[in-house]
Amino acid sequence: MSFQILGIAVYNSDGDRREVKFKKGKVNIITGASKTGKSALVQIIDYCLGRSSYEIPAGKIRDTVVWYAIKLATESGQIIIARPAPERGVQSNTEAYMSQGKTLKFPKLEKLKKTTNTNGLSSFLTELIGITANQSIPKEGHSRDPLTANIKHAKFLLFQPQYRIADKTSLFYRQEDDAISQSIKDTLPYFLGAVGDERFDQIQKLRRARRKLKLLEKRLAEEESVRGHDNSKALSLLSEAQQVGVASSLEITDEFDELVEQLTTCIDWEPDSHGYFNNDRLRQLREEREDLEIRLDNTQNEVDAAKSFALAQKGFGVEVKAQKNRLESIGLYKFDEVDSHSCPLCESVLDAPIPTTENIQNSLAQINEQIQAVVRQQPRLEKYLNEKLDLIEELKESIRENRSSLNAVFDEQEELREKRSRVASQAKVVGRISLFLDSVNQVDESDALRKKIKTASKDVRRLEKEVSDERLMERMEASLSVISNNMTKWAKTLGLEHSKYPFNLDVKNLTVKGFDGTEPIPMTKMGSAANWVGCHIISHLALHKWFVEQERPVPRFVIFDQPTQAYFPPDLNVLDHHIDDLVDEDREAVEKMFKLFFDTVKKLKRKFQIIITDHADLVDDKFQSAIVERWRNGVALIPDDWE
Repeated sequence: MSFQILGIAVYNSDGDRREVKFKKGKVNIITGASKTGKSALVQIIDYCLGRSSYEIPAGKIRDTVVWYAIKLATESGQIIIARPAPERGVQSNTEAYMSQGKTLKFPKLEKLKKTTNTNGLSSFLTELIGITANQSIPKEGHSRDPLTANIKHAKFLLFQPQYRIADKTSLFYRQEDDAISQSIKDTLPYFLGAVGDERFDQIQKLRRARRKLKLLEKRLAEEESVRGHDNSKALSLLSEAQQVGVASSLEITDEFDELVEQLTTCIDWEPDSHGYFNNDRLRQLREEREDLEIRLDNTQNEVDAAKSFALAQKGFGVEVKAQKNRLESIGLYKFDEVDSHSCPLCESVLDAPIPTTENIQNSLAQINEQIQAVVRQQPRLEKYLNEKLDLIEELKESIRENRSSLNAVFDEQEELREKRSRVASQAKVVGRISLFLDSVNQVDESDALRKKIKTASKDVRRLEKEVSDERLMERMEASLSVISNNMTKWAKTLGLEHSKYPFNLDVKNLTVKGFDGTEPIPMTKMGSAANWVGCHIISHLALHKWFVEQERPVPRFVIFDQPTQAYFPPDLNVLDHHIDDLVDEDREAVEKMFKLFFDTVKKLKRKFQIIITDHADLVDDKFQSAIVERWRNGVALIPDDWE
């Protein structure tokens, strides 16, 4: 499935809509004066088909249009795509509106809302025109990434704006951009069909086949590296086994089977069980030391507490004795003879009565008891302290003994370390011997692996041949041969210079080549704008004829802007470029050009559409019937009353 253009619409901010209608499968001509918007149609259609950058020419179109829309005709119905103009000062936009139906009308402005973006739009159009999975893979040595053809690349084949159609250096739309030029070269083989739809599957099969072959070769290399290609591996292992003491002195032989037999005796080796550390004893001593240190800590804390208590008792005893002495000194006075409310020394009256002799005697008796208690506790406290101090000494001795035992174990470990290292070396050698003997036993498996590698190599070579550049060039030459035949025939029809010799499409340089009988003539060396315009027309018509006949996934239209510019002098002071204004030779060339347009569309049976914008307005029935609009006398793409 593909599509053609049924119409273009532009909207202003007031909601007014200007439509331009086209006919499917016909030549459509818009004729008009300069500065009426004819050349902007290419940029409008390109923008509506998903171009993110906003390339509409500055002037009244940019100043007044807020939405652009196109209507597409497909085999099953119609599609309307609309894009809003970016805000002022912004040079790109990714918003898009799209609707599908059997028969559609351009919607009102208020109905235009974003329903997708340019990425979604490009994906939809790519699928719509039938572009299948594909990939262009650069040749070895090129750094660019593989490229997948899509609608964006197909658009480079659709437009011939005024500045391009008479360009002698570039043949395709936007070809002046180096990246785009390369992408045209990379994707044109797909659009031509030289890269068939099955090529992508073949490339993926080749990628998988190469990966499979690489894995098989890696497995074989690993096995061979373990076994070795001769007896050197076996001899080396046997020598190592003797050095580390795994094998006794054996007679060295060059016979592989005997070497294998001698190595087989080595794998019965078992490590010396005495060659390992006594970890249980070490763990026991460490646990014992930890327990001793805890007990020592606790006992030391108890001693510190007892000493603190003894010091406190001693202070208490001193204080009590001082109090006793103070009370006993009171016995110097006769308390019984003094009034209890008078001071016994100065006989002055006291606020509170003085203690009686009995009370003082009782206090003195209590102090005596406390002194006796302290005296009684002193021997027991000293005994307790002595016992704890003895225990501390015992624990310290036990810790010293434990440390000695640990040092003895460490010394033993030091002696065993060398032995353990030797055992480890022996184990490594035995392990390598075991691996080697396993590889020897896999000889049959290696043979099967080699057979698989042989089969995989054949598959890779077959697929490489199918997707080879040679095969691609064969197909390209076949398609370009047909295209070149049509170009040559039409070059004669248009009367181009050198047309008695073949004209060819030069895909490598994206140009047209003629021939003068002795050497090729690139388009850049052809004289006159008429020849350059003619080369652009015959190459694009030949390409699209091939696309239609081969049902290739390219939109079914092409736009030529100002194809007669080479025949009408730019200083011609007439309102209309009338054919009668031309000399006989130029008039005949213009008539032949439009006859070629009409004949090509007719032969392709409405499967192809040509849209032409031009100043010319020829007095010819076919030309006049193909005119869809005249943009003169105030009529243009943008109405005069739009501001």
